[in-house]
This record gives sequence, structure tokens and C-alpha cells, in this order.
Amino acid sequence: MGNDRRTTTFNVLTIVALVATVCLTGFYGLIAVNPFIALNPFPPPTRIAMLELPTPTETSTPGPPTRTPTQTPTITLTPGPTNTRTPTLTPSITPTWPPTSPPPTPTPRVTRSPWPFTYELSLGTPPLGCGWTGVAGHVQDLDGNPLIGYPLHVWGAGIDTVVNSGADSGLNTRYGNQAAWEQFFDGNPKPMEIRVQLHDPYRSDHPPISEEIVINMPGYCGAALAYVELTQNH
Repeated sequence: MGNDRRTTTFNVLTIVALVATVCLTGFYGLIAVNPFIALNPFPPPTRIAMLELPTPTETSTPGPPTRTPTQTPTITLTPGPTNTRTPTLTPSITPTWPPTSPPPTPTPRVTRSPWPFTYELSLGTPPLGCGWTGVAGHVQDLDGNPLIGYPLHVWGAGIDTVVNSGADSGLNTRYGNQAAWEQFFDGNPKPMEIRVQLHDPYRSDHPPISEEIVINMPGYCGAALAYVELTQNH
């Protein structure tokens, strides 16, 4: 067993010695071919020569062409037309003063009412329906502003009373005016005659300030409300 190990060891050493001898022999052979390998066995790679580009030759660029001045044309002024004076107009008729024709006649105007208040009357259906017949209205100034506290004498068909404009807020709401007034006459529409007159609230004797308004009720639902709008005119 021990002899086999020694034999194997000697065999390995023999092989190593043979390999080293071969390598050494090869190395000496290379030196014989190229002796510079012994000095530098690993020389640097040979540099590649760089390509040199030819130096460009500067060529002068021609400048812009020189303009040759041309002769400036001479402008000849042409005289314009001669202004001709307009002939003077001579009046054929000499005006006279004062004029001999008569002044125009003024247009006749409507004569203003002698009463301080005028009225407009309209007939229609009562706001409360056909179970109501009577008269109502409102009082206003020239600009349509309500005039409150004006007494109205209302009479006819068995009624004789005085109502005041704007005294009932419910009537003001019903007729859309703060100086409204109203007087009920009958529950059924029927023909009747009603009279209304506005009076002055500021004098103690309360004289009338509108004409006596005569209203003929026709006696049907579509005309059971007589609405009187009294407007101050002066």
C-alpha cells in the first residue's frame, strides 16, 4: 500500500518536470526568433496612425454688387385750373318789415273743465261676483298719486250717504289704490240710477269740487260695478 503511494508521487513529479522542460524549451525558442520578447514579453499594442485632414484654404466671398446710381428724373409741375369766382346772386324781391301778410290763426284748444276734478266712468263685473251691485272708485292728483280723505256724496236707489277715499284698507287692497272708496247698493244686478259728487275736504262747508256724476246701471252682472276715477286737473 505504501509503495503504491510513493510510485504515484514519483510519477506526478516526473510529469511536472517534463512539462516545465517543454515550456522552457519553447521560451528559448521564442527568444531565438525575436530577442525583444525577453526584454518585454507583453509589449503595448501598435498605435494606429491618425488620418490627417487637409487644411481648408480660405476663399474670399465676393461682396454685394456695387449699385450704379441712375439719373433722377426731373418732375415738371403742371399748373392747375384757375379758380373762377362764383357769380353773386342778386335778390329779385326786396323783403319788407313788418310783413304785410296776417299772422296764422291759433289752433283752438279744448276748454279746461271749470271743476277742479274730472272723472272717467267704466262699467264692469264686480270683484265679489254677480251677487253684488254698487259703485266704487278712487281719487288721484295730476301725477296719479292717491288723494286720501276726500268725501264723496253717493245717493240714489234709496241710499243717501257720504264715503271717504282711502278710509278702508280692505277696499284699497281690493281696487289696488290707497285712495279707494266703495258703496254697496243691492245683492242682485238690476237697473237703477246712482249719483256721485266729490267735495272739498279742507273747507268747513265742504263745497262740491266735481260735477254731479249720473250713473245708469243697466241691470246685468257684466255691468254691476260702476267704477269712477276722479282726477285733479288744476
